[in-house]
Amino acid sequence: MNLSTLPLFSSIKSPCSLQAPLKPTRALARRYALIGMLLVCSSLLALAPEAMANSGHEEPKKEEPKKEEHGAKKEEHGAKKEEHGEKKEEHGAKKEEHGEKKEEHGAKKEEHGGGGHGKEEKKAERPKRTFEGIEPLFYLDEKRRPFAEPFHKKEEEEFFLCRANVGEWYREMNANDFNTLAEKNGIAKISGSTCALHLVPSNKGKKLPYILLEFYTNSDSMRECILTEECSEVRTVIMYIKDKTLYRNFIITDAHKHVHKQYCLNNKSEIIAEKACWRYFQDLAYKKLQEAENVKEEVPEEKPKRRRAQRKEE
Repeated sequence: MNLSTLPLFSSIKSPCSLQAPLKPTRALARRYALIGMLLVCSSLLALAPEAMANSGHEEPKKEEPKKEEHGAKKEEHGAKKEEHGEKKEEHGAKKEEHGEKKEEHGAKKEEHGGGGHGKEEKKAERPKRTFEGIEPLFYLDEKRRPFAEPFHKKEEEEFFLCRANVGEWYREMNANDFNTLAEKNGIAKISGSTCALHLVPSNKGKKLPYILLEFYTNSDSMRECILTEECSEVRTVIMYIKDKTLYRNFIITDAHKHVHKQYCLNNKSEIIAEKACWRYFQDLAYKKLQEAENVKEEVPEEKPKRRRAQRKEE
């Protein structure tokens, strides 16, 4: 560094060029002290970068995110999720298979008449038309009860509308049979549209209720018969089962014409007796019993045959 170029040292000459020694003065001492200080500062400034480099204290560099490593981790995590999803699906399939086995086991129990205590009973299905178009006689469950609610209750007796509870063809057949009997007795006929299904409780056997079909000449007559129990014109059919065969007991009355009749008809609408069905079959059974006893009385008693030993002794 050339100090002579600086304005401060431009007036100072080199010591070699001095012809005579300078006298030591305070100003000269100050100049030399200032020159020394400047030399020290300049040397320190020149050595500062090298010292910083050799010290090993480098500025911390920001690490860039390892995208590739992070992507690999994501793929690995996704693969684990897929594996976990497959396990879940396999577990769900096992559950469904277990549920199917349970349903199959329950169906077998129901088929064999079994069933756990407290379990809900399977709801009976409503009968439907067959493919041949044949409609059932009644829409009833195994306990002889309709699937609809009654429109009127009287103690333990219940009344239901015939519509949706009685087969249309069966309702019309009974109405036609009533009109045939009404014509025979000279009383009013019915249209068959005003009809009620009447259930009467029974204490016999399985305690299944008796099934009655009640027809009325008009809606006023229906209201009077059901609510007040005073029927001037009765058209009632009682279903009667004998030897797994259904018979129908018809009751027709007309208070004004003093008509009170009962008929027993089969499913072909043929009159088999002009009395109640139960009375007819009771009389028939009694008649058969009497005939059997008469046959026994008419047969002569056979004389006892003697044994061979007795004959030999004689």
